[in-house]
Amino acid sequence: MENVEQRYPITMAVLRNAADRITNWKNVTPQAKLRKRCEIARVVIALSNTL
Repeated sequence: MENVEQRYPITMAVLRNAADRITNWKNVTPQAKLRKRCEIARVVIALSNTL
């Protein structure tokens, strides 16, 4: 079975960059950060379901 990172390398790099930026957000609640991380996780799961 193919790996998500092998199949979608640019998309995964963008998502990883977004996750890193979210951790550096200032003046937002921890819940907002968690919500965005969950959205990224959902995208990764959806991508893995296409393999």
